[in-house]
Order: sequence, then structure tokens, then C-alpha cells
Amino acid sequence: MHLIVIGGLDPDNAETWSGTPKSIVDALREQNHRVSTVGPLQKLETGWPRIKKCWHGWCGKTYLPIRDPAVVRRRMAALTAALRALQPYDAVIAWHAADAAIARATAPLIFVHDATWLRLLDFYPHYERRHLTQSTIASGEILDRNALANCAHAVYSSHWASQSAQEDYGTPAAKLSVHPFGANLPLIPTDDMLRGAIEERGHGPCRLLFIGSDWQRKGGDTAITVARRLNERGIACELNVVGQKPTANLPDYVRSHGSLSHKNPQDMAKRAALLTQADFLILPSRADCTPIVLSEAAAYGLPIATSAVGGIPETIGDSGWSKAFPPGTQGDCFVDWMEQAYRDRAHYQRMALLGRREYERRLNWQSFVQALSGTIRELQTKAEATRAPAELPT
Repeated sequence: MHLIVIGGLDPDNAETWSGTPKSIVDALREQNHRVSTVGPLQKLETGWPRIKKCWHGWCGKTYLPIRDPAVVRRRMAALTAALRALQPYDAVIAWHAADAAIARATAPLIFVHDATWLRLLDFYPHYERRHLTQSTIASGEILDRNALANCAHAVYSSHWASQSAQEDYGTPAAKLSVHPFGANLPLIPTDDMLRGAIEERGHGPCRLLFIGSDWQRKGGDTAITVARRLNERGIACELNVVGQKPTANLPDYVRSHGSLSHKNPQDMAKRAALLTQADFLILPSRADCTPIVLSEAAAYGLPIATSAVGGIPETIGDSGWSKAFPPGTQGDCFVDWMEQAYRDRAHYQRMALLGRREYERRLNWQSFVQALSGTIRELQTKAEATRAPAELPT
């Protein structure tokens, strides 16, 4: 099929949305589809929207041009022209509500995302209603409704998000499907490489790995507490941090590696080494949707200690390779679980291999785009059936 992936930011850029659009594009091409991309589109925070954003900021409120349908429509003419130039095509894939709301496609439009606007409000720190302008709150919901009405099908990465589209926006269940996201990594170990890496774990200090761009929201302070408590219990422990560097002075058992760029091969090699050598991924998020790093940890057979927020519980599943603790759980609960798993090496190795099995079974982009392709073909079949002439009576 000829498929088009559109985005306000460049879908081919490995830094866009943590590399998710590029991973979709690459996986589709690996399955022999012809994929064209449209983006980046016109910047929105220019002219009047920029002035409006600054003015509201001075008043202590946040106005988001990307959530304003009137501003987003600035992109419509250029996007329509780009799609027309790429005809014929079999489907258009949009990964942001702003693009899905304004795309005028001549083939099925598929909207891919990990949350609805109403799920994010008062959940993510930057989306608290008390901080947002009333126009942004209302317009964000309108934009979501327009995107869901305009698309032929919406694919969410969790039932947590899909349920909101159905219950909060009235989207028919037949128009929705759920498929978990894959790992945005160029380097995935083979089974033999992974088994060797798992055998090497447990011979040195217990290595925890924290990956997150938002230290507070992702629970970085809890990760440090867990590392400290493990050390106090007699388990030599070090915490490796990737992403936003904590502002406070770090204990000597914490190593900050900064942000590792998806576009830099050396950074990706370092990320792969950290995943290979770690014993656990720790992600005690206070708010999250379906973090890509969960799938990345699964690819490396890395058990996860995380929080049961958003779509995280269904992402890791219930096979026992990882644990999602209730929101607000104190650090000692994470420590108890990790200590038990770390000291029982046979149990730990079973957990690691179960994680890898989950990656191979469902937490990979090949599975995602296979399901996506199937959805597109079903939509094509239905469209052809409606165009077919009715049989004449005999």
C-alpha cells in the first residue's frame, strides 16, 4: 500500500515524539509498504498566537496554540496541497489531534495516539485546569472531538485512552482499537545476546536504570530513595539516570548520563549498554500514559518497577515479569519487591525472559503496524462494498 504519515513535526525525525512516528514509518517500510511523509508543517507559535501566549503567561495562565482549532487551521491549505500531490494513496496516518482534525484525505484517515485531552487534564502537571486558560481547556476538547470525528479509525496504545475516546467523546467502539507501542531503539539484542547479558547480571552491584525527560513527573526522587534503601539493606546499588538531570546534588551511587539523542549513534550505543547491564528499570511515575521505555526494557529482558498510572498496568501485563505499584506507594515497597527478585537469581532470570517474550509477542512495532495494516485493509474493503452497485433483481 501507499501510506502517508503526517505531522506538525517531522515524522522522519528520530527526536519527534521520542521517535514514535519514525518507528511507525520504518516498520511499515520493512513490511514493504510505500510510505511518504508530510511534515514539518507551519509553526503555530508565531504572530498573534505568540503574543496571546505571552500575554496569558504574564497573567499566570498557559495558552496552548497547538490546542486551538482556529490556529491549527493555518496549516490546512498546505497540508491539503501536500496530500493532493501524493495521490493516489491508500491511507493517511496522523499522530497528533491537531493534524487529524484538519486533514482532508481521499482515503481512510487513521489517528494514532496514547491519550485523549480529557485524560491529560488535571493528570499531567502542565495540564492542570487551574494553570490553563479557559479557552485552551475548551478548545483542546473541541480539537479532540474534531480529530475523532474526522478520522476513519483511531488507534490508541491502551484501553485507558481508548475508553476515554468512547465514554468522554462518544466515539463508537467499532471506530477504535488498541495496540501497544513498540521500542524506539535501533539496537535490539538477539536472543543469544540477551541470554548472555542476563547471565552476567547479579555479579556486580545492583544496577537500577531511570529514563525520563521529566524528573518530577516520572518519580526520579523516588528512584533515588529506592537506590539508597537498597544500599542500606546491604545490596550494593547504583542508579543510572538518563534524561533530565536532577538539580540537587547527587549521592555518589547516582550517575547522570544526560539526555541521549535518538539521532546520535554513540548516544544510542550508550543507551543500549545501559539497558543491557541494568538489573531493573525503575519508573515510579506520578503521571504517564504508555511510556515507550517500558517496551524498550522488555526488549532487553529488563524487569520493571513502576506505578499503576495511565495505561502502564496493561502495557506490562500480568505475566509477573514486572510490577506496577498503586500511585503514592512508598519507596520501601519498591525495595522489597526488587530485593526479593534480585536475591533469587533463578526467579530473576525467569522474569527477564518473560519480559523479552512480551516484547516479541506484542510490545514491538512489527506487531503494531501489522495490526494497523489490517485495519486499513478492512476499511478499504468496507469502502469498496459501499461503492459496489446493487445486484439487479432476477
